[in-house]
Amino acid sequence: MKVYIAGKITGDPDYKRKFHYAEKCLKAMGHSIMNPAWIDGYSEFTWLDYMQITHEMQKKCDAVLMLADWKESKGAMKEFEYAKSLHQQIYFDLEEVPIAEVIL
Repeated sequence: MKVYIAGKITGDPDYKRKFHYAEKCLKAMGHSIMNPAWIDGYSEFTWLDYMQITHEMQKKCDAVLMLADWKESKGAMKEFEYAKSLHQQIYFDLEEVPIAEVIL
């Protein structure tokens, strides 16, 4: 399954660590990941620029993992609504995400 990770980035100096941890866990479960923390922030790009990019990442996925702090993030709340509009599966905890089926 292709999984997008959503959570608080703006204002969280530790966001790369928590997103990387979620990515590592999802990958170990056999999933393919889209992680917005891969994108470095540059002042020349606006928050809206980044949201447009991450929406493109998200729409390529089957599911979204909402990190624990997602309700503290305007962007993650938009990603939650976008996930509903795309009819993506939404998970709120790593333990909810099923282990991927191996196809031989």
